[in-house]
Amino acid sequence: MKNLSRILLIMLMIGIVSCRDTKKEEEAETEAVIEQIEAVEAEAEEISEKINQEAEELEEALSELDSI
Repeated sequence: MKNLSRILLIMLMIGIVSCRDTKKEEEAETEAVIEQIEAVEAEAEEISEKINQEAEELEEALSELDSI
């Protein structure tokens, strides 16, 4: 009986340890995905600002043409 109890206890401890490792891996993957999303958001913001700036320049050019 003692051997069976020890084996069950060891299996339980291995199960707990393996679950912890999985959580750490999942957290690392989640963090990597979040960083990728933030990078895409930053790039989208840069593109949006660039488009707005070019739109303003075009509007200024159109106003100059209208004044001619």
